[in-house]
Amino acid sequence: MARSGPRKLALITLLVTALAATGCGKSKPPATAAQVNGTTVPSTDVERLTTQYISASAGSTGQTLPEGAPLTPLARKTGRRYVLEYLVRLTLLKQVAQDNGVTVEPDGLLDKAVGVAPDSEFAHSAYTREDLRNGLLAGNVSKKLAEKLFPHVAVSDGDVEKHWETVKDRFKAGWSSTIRAAFLPTKAVAESLRQKVLAGAPFDDTATALGAAKAGSMGQVSSASEELSPDLKNLIGTLHKGELSPPAQAADGYIVFLCDDREDTPERSLADVRGQVLAAAQDQKRQRLFADWLDEREKKAAVKVASFYGKWNRERGSVN
Repeated sequence: MARSGPRKLALITLLVTALAATGCGKSKPPATAAQVNGTTVPSTDVERLTTQYISASAGSTGQTLPEGAPLTPLARKTGRRYVLEYLVRLTLLKQVAQDNGVTVEPDGLLDKAVGVAPDSEFAHSAYTREDLRNGLLAGNVSKKLAEKLFPHVAVSDGDVEKHWETVKDRFKAGWSSTIRAAFLPTKAVAESLRQKVLAGAPFDDTATALGAAKAGSMGQVSSASEELSPDLKNLIGTLHKGELSPPAQAADGYIVFLCDDREDTPERSLADVRGQVLAAAQDQKRQRLFADWLDEREKKAAVKVASFYGKWNRERGSVN
């Protein structure tokens, strides 16, 4: 017992030294995370988006794990680096857009897309309406810049045929229908709905009166839709305008579908849609050219990253 005092003192000294060492650096990020050609990237944006990014990445480690193994959330330090790299590139994108006479303000359609997002989408999220606006804006500005910088993009017949191989399934014969659905507790009730609607009763109101858990429009469903099970999609595919499906079994009861409208499309060959495929192949190549062009601008940009986050690697366009 006499020796426990020195040992305890040595342990305390070791802990104090370790804690002092971790406290020597900055424990909080500075106000400015980076400067991009004189434009400030605030640390508040980096930290807020990092929180959301880590939350969204919590189920992925970037590794192939054995079945049943626990997943490790992304480390905050790594998340900060990815987010800061994104914000540096977004800032540079806005700068080069202005330099090249491309507006960085969203058009009416983009503004509408941002405006219709309900407040509930942001209520429990680290993302804000401005983040959504910036994300949509980046894609919009990139497209406009690419079209201005590379208005004429040559592609070979081989390029067109190669692109066709990746998209030809979209041009197979198919259908697209506007569908209503009602989720009912039993097969008998579902069949009762069918009979009443066939006799002229309104679909939604009748389904609700019969105790439907949900009743209303599903919007557009097509032969290419992947949201529905193959059995349900095949069932919907048999319906024509005004037709009702037989009751289909679901997890909590039965579903009845009503086809409000339907459009059938024949299979199209490359010859039928060559102009469309050519334009898509050109746009794909244009985007690659623009990405390379932006990479070169990023290498030449005056980027300074706060030491709290790391050091800017000009050649790689990354934070080390």
